[in-house]
Amino acid sequence: MKLIADSGSTKTDWYLIKEQQLLRYTTQGYNPYYCTTEEVKKSLKEELLEEFEGAQIQDLYFYGSGCSNSLTQQVIKDALVPFFPNASVSLGDDLLAAARATAGHSEGICCILGTGSNSCFYDGKVIKDKIPSLGYILGDEGAGTFIGRQLLSAYFYREMPKDLAVEMERMYNMDKHIIISDLLDKKNPNRILASYAMFAYQHQTNPFIQALLLSCFDTFIIRHVLKYPNAQEVPVHFIGSIGFGFRDLLIQALEKHQLKVGKIYKSPFPTLLEYAR
Repeated sequence: MKLIADSGSTKTDWYLIKEQQLLRYTTQGYNPYYCTTEEVKKSLKEELLEEFEGAQIQDLYFYGSGCSNSLTQQVIKDALVPFFPNASVSLGDDLLAAARATAGHSEGICCILGTGSNSCFYDGKVIKDKIPSLGYILGDEGAGTFIGRQLLSAYFYREMPKDLAVEMERMYNMDKHIIISDLLDKKNPNRILASYAMFAYQHQTNPFIQALLLSCFDTFIIRHVLKYPNAQEVPVHFIGSIGFGFRDLLIQALEKHQLKVGKIYKSPFPTLLEYAR
């Protein structure tokens, strides 16, 4: 049996290939920048392993947010190996999963717009160039964390229309001290910021929200996509809940810069499964 994982900061989708069956499971996300090996082990034991016997897995492919170097990969690998003792464990980052799922064996610029954001130039085999991802504090342009940050700023700086501000107060506790305390003291502040993107999703027909979203996507395109030398010659692909959920506005932003719109998927599955069969 083979097990394939696509892990972001918020959730992990697991796909078990068992003979002719394809079974799907979901657990919390495992970004090694925000969690420890012990925390991953605890989650695996509670959320996943009661579903099947780990010793039955022969091949395990883990694509994860933050798994872009040997140090962060080791955090995840040390959690996986004890539970899957007979498996050949292969780790890669979520950007490689996005590239394989969207561009396949062709050239393209492959991007992630989910809780966080990332991008690369993929030559059909490997990632050849990559603009660094700086995380929710310094980067994550266009992502859920970035949108959440812009919404909070617009609310507290009184730039948001009154009717929208009232809606935010109805949907969230908008006490400034509580929000700042949560972002400083609680685990996974990136998820907290990204949770405000749901407000934008529910009000995406509002002109103010549309302008805010277009500005966020424009910033991502300028800081990431346009930095690749052949940006206007190859398709630009996207994976992630933000790119997919706001795809009409994202396409509008891409066309503004005369970029070729590629595939826009919420998840790299099921197309990524072709690499594991």
